[in-house]
Amino acid sequence: MINLLAAKFAQIATAIDTTNAQITALQAKLSELQEHQQQLLSVEQACQSALSQVDTALAMLHHVDPSQVGTFQSAIEGKFASGAIGILSPAPEPEPTEPEIEPEPTAPTAPETPTEPAIDVEVADTADAPIEPTPGATADIEGMLNKLTIQSIRKLATAKKISAHGTRATIAARLKKIVTEADIRAVA
Repeated sequence: MINLLAAKFAQIATAIDTTNAQITALQAKLSELQEHQQQLLSVEQACQSALSQVDTALAMLHHVDPSQVGTFQSAIEGKFASGAIGILSPAPEPEPTEPEIEPEPTAPTAPETPTEPAIDVEVADTADAPIEPTPGATADIEGMLNKLTIQSIRKLATAKKISAHGTRATIAARLKKIVTEADIRAVA
């Protein structure tokens, strides 16, 4: 009878050791998956930031010199060539006592080529100052945009699928070339 219980205890101890080993392996796999998930979140944030920067650059370029939009598009497409994609080296492991701090993701900049002219843009803080209408066909559009509230301008920008970030004047500047009087009346 004693031998029977000793064998049963040994069998249970083996089952416990096997289960503990499986738990340890699962915990290691869980940590690996959580780290991968965090990396994917960082990549997603970096992509969203890059897309936002591309939107801003494209809107500025379209406003300053629309003939260069094709050059800008070529530069962006060139970033997707396999040789242009950089391989990141693994980050060093942080000290166990220090909390892990994730740096702000930044989008890579396109290399300057001799065929691309430099664009010098000055930005003035308008603090939602009224937009000065310019003479010509866009004067009516600008005047109508100038009468809209910031919320209406942002709503119109969202409807036209352009960036709704920035001051009233900067958003209106993006909108004035792509909206019609009917679009403005629809949100007013």
